Amino acid sequence: MNWARQAGGQGRTLVLLHGWGMEGRVFDPWLAYLTPHFRCVRYDLPGHGATPCAAGLAWEGSVTALAALLAEEGESPLLLGWSLGGLLALGLAARRPDLLSGLILMAASPVFRQRPDWAWGVDAATLAGFADALRLDPEGTRQRFLALQVMNDPQARQQLNAMRGWPLPDPRCLADGLVLLRDEDLRQELPPPNLPTLILHGERDRIVPAAAAQWLHDALPGSRYASFATVGHAPFLSAPAECARILLEWLA
Repeated sequence: MNWARQAGGQGRTLVLLHGWGMEGRVFDPWLAYLTPHFRCVRYDLPGHGATPCAAGLAWEGSVTALAALLAEEGESPLLLGWSLGGLLALGLAARRPDLLSGLILMAASPVFRQRPDWAWGVDAATLAGFADALRLDPEGTRQRFLALQVMNDPQARQQLNAMRGWPLPDPRCLADGLVLLRDEDLRQELPPPNLPTLILHGERDRIVPAAAAQWLHDALPGSRYASFATVGHAPFLSAPAECARILLEWLA
């Protein structure tokens, strides 16, 4: 599967994976801080942006396709995943750490849905409600999800407001994405401890509680964890300079 791709900048390759209902250009406001140091590659997930839904956004097919795309980059890139993109990045890093030189997880979790042994996620009824609403009102459902992402985060809200007019992703792949968020549990499938890993998280995140990021930090020996007290689910929009600074310091 070919995913739409945009690249720019100079330096080490940094691949950026976006979240549910968005597309690669969600990272555009952050690029000014990155492109002097990195060749930034942004992919649109299946059904989002310029990538057709085609075979859908199933877990196995998406992780396999991502591995093939990274292998084509010609070097071992850094991989940054945000939200749903973070789930995919975590799964890829667990299976093919040889393809990467480092992993950055932003507003990510190994388990997005609450479970009897996992309190730090979205409750099952809320996810089911999004899935039901998606069938009736895809655009309205995406807008409600965006509003949840930027709740209590005025700076990110201003940035995302400008993105509300983007074309709606394919509803079939939006539904597939909700299935991934509902079903995937990667707690037993984590990257090896020798893969350098940076975890960035907002303490006001209403989708992925900070405790989930802390769990990842504890479960990945040698990882670095940085949190932002006044930031929600999109740290790269709320604190772009600080996120870039931490990333560069971690690499140094």
